[in-house]
Amino acid sequence: MKRGVLLRLSFALAAELFFFAALNFFDDWTLQSMPVKFVESAFLSGIAYLVAVSNFKIDIGTRKQAFLFWSMAVALRLIALPLAPGDDLWRYQWEGKIQRAGFNPYLVAPDDSKLDELRKAFPESSKINHPEFRAIYPPGVELLFRFVSGITDQPLFYKFLFAIVDLGTVALLLRLIGDENRYRDAAWYAWNPLVAYSFAGAAHFDSLMILPLVGGILCLVRSTTESESRRNWLWAFSAAALFGIGISIKLIPGLLLLPCVFALRWRAIVLAISAAIPAALSLPFGFPKVRIWDSLGQFAYVSRINDLFWWLIEDTVWANPHQKNYHYNVILIACVVVVSFLFIWNWKRGMFWALGTALVLSPVLHPWYCTWMLPLAAWRRAYAWHVLSVTLFAYYLFWDERLFALPWHAEPWMRAFIIAPVLAALVMLTARKKSAPLTST
Repeated sequence: MKRGVLLRLSFALAAELFFFAALNFFDDWTLQSMPVKFVESAFLSGIAYLVAVSNFKIDIGTRKQAFLFWSMAVALRLIALPLAPGDDLWRYQWEGKIQRAGFNPYLVAPDDSKLDELRKAFPESSKINHPEFRAIYPPGVELLFRFVSGITDQPLFYKFLFAIVDLGTVALLLRLIGDENRYRDAAWYAWNPLVAYSFAGAAHFDSLMILPLVGGILCLVRSTTESESRRNWLWAFSAAALFGIGISIKLIPGLLLLPCVFALRWRAIVLAISAAIPAALSLPFGFPKVRIWDSLGQFAYVSRINDLFWWLIEDTVWANPHQKNYHYNVILIACVVVVSFLFIWNWKRGMFWALGTALVLSPVLHPWYCTWMLPLAAWRRAYAWHVLSVTLFAYYLFWDERLFALPWHAEPWMRAFIIAPVLAALVMLTARKKSAPLTST
């Protein structure tokens, strides 16, 4: 590795770790100035991350690459562990506790009077967001909440679990990329500060879904390249099972089942497993008598927030005075289907574009939603998504209500802060791709 590149890489990695560690000083968002300082530190860490991965070259030995790669990935997650968790964690713990007390989270909401005694024993119940909603998560993760609540109430345990699973995703991503560039390309995910913060810091459980999603894609790749019929079927079954597990944790992998059909062709019959697994895990909650999947649809009626696209439509041609988003979800699903068919002969690109379309058209875009896309972006070398993962830290400014005319309503300056750098990155990357053949001749 050239000395100049090595110096830039070393400085960038040190800066990323420094500013990422500084988040621990600014995570008490009950204090007015903290959200701004938190976002400033996150941005600086993100900029250093972009510099670092851009300078992670491969002209050093594989063992040195692996050591540097894993050291940085683990260090980021260890630094994130002491951070204050997001308020979603209290719902995870609550729904695990009420299951152990004999209540069905798909039938009783956190504010139900039947749970008054349990609330007294769980002070954090007052921190649960949207307490009027019953369980909004699929049955697989609800069963996990029950299991973990029987072990400990410590947030650190949840964070450690989600971080370990996330590192498992990193390992699978290395296998998925596979070539000599695997450490460089996978670093876009493994070193991403939003990824480390979302799972090891804020304790969002999405890593539990991303792991089987990436594993399922890896199995699809093996299935489509395997020449021996028996092993081909085995990889197809494994892919279907992993997608079913992912759907049981969060519904997002269900959006990618059509590209799975195109990948497996006549073996796509195995995808029945992808539906059977969530259905089987629903049985302990009374399914089909109890319509638990209706409960999952409740969030289709919450207000739109931090979206990338619909604000522009509403401000120009289609008013939405009540800020509801259910009709957007219908359009989203239709567009995902259309995009999937556009890439019927290239399922890998179809999977990438289908999930990307879902995120762009999502009426709700929390920062950790972006982590769903980042392994695919690293795999397909779509770098603009990693820029978005940095700018999305601006979302946490919502906790400083002084910055906004209406609480949780993004101002134009905030949208520009999130979107403009991504568009600039897209223009630069497109120009670079067009000029590459010219410079090489």
